[in-house]
Amino acid sequence: MKKYILFVVLIILLFIIPLQYKKNQTQNQNLQEEEDCEVFITLAESNEQIALEQYLIGVVAGEMPASFHPEALKAQAIAARTYAMHQTSFGTTPIKQTTAHQVFKEERDPKYEEKLKEAVTATKNQILTYNDEPITAMFHAASNGQTESAQNYSGSTVAYLTTVSTPEEYRDTQTLTLAQLNDRLQTTLTLAQIQQATITRNNTQRVETIAIGGKTWTGREFRELLNLKSTDFTITVNTDITIATKGYGHGVGMSQYGANELAQTGKTAEQILSHYYPNTSLATLACAEQ
Repeated sequence: MKKYILFVVLIILLFIIPLQYKKNQTQNQNLQEEEDCEVFITLAESNEQIALEQYLIGVVAGEMPASFHPEALKAQAIAARTYAMHQTSFGTTPIKQTTAHQVFKEERDPKYEEKLKEAVTATKNQILTYNDEPITAMFHAASNGQTESAQNYSGSTVAYLTTVSTPEEYRDTQTLTLAQLNDRLQTTLTLAQIQQATITRNNTQRVETIAIGGKTWTGREFRELLNLKSTDFTITVNTDITIATKGYGHGVGMSQYGANELAQTGKTAEQILSHYYPNTSLATLACAEQ
């Protein structure tokens, strides 16, 4: 009987323990590979390469006030990560560090650095997908009570860039002299002609076209020429011309100020994102996708 027990112990020592050791070694190797699986982002302006998660700290700092609610910052981190993956084809092409793509802020206020890092770390590798692909995660500063649809903005229907309600109120007023307005528009309009402007609006109350003195601009053209905050504007003519706007930015996708207000009412980052990007799924960035 003792010989039998001894034989069994030998079997364990010779076969089972080495197998378990090999299994643990494989698991540790897989874990190490997963930890080492890092996407690098190339900044177009400098050709500098930065690890994705480090890059995102600078983007969240550049795109959203660091004083915002932590859940809003997390939502921004996920949207920015998703945008970067879509724009760079998983890190294979450069990305601009300006509003042309995403603002990347290298010099940041030290007092907010840990808060920014936490927003990125807490959402590590999380992206938004539609049909298993990273979405075009457009975002803007503030809306006029409802976001703009991709259909209105670009003429293309996108299932997750539709019009949704948003709680913030962002208003701005700009006053121009007649000479200033004519200079920016490259026109010779009179105050009477401006007062008789014909404006058409879309279903989100943003200006589609504005016609003055026989000349017509799209709302986007007019906004760019006059450097307005948004395309939801009204014009009042007195001695000067006062243009009042609602919202800030193109209005498509997530409203950053709206995200902050939703976070303050108890919404999580995931709930904020599902509100502004309907029909999308929250997924984990996989190494195989690089």
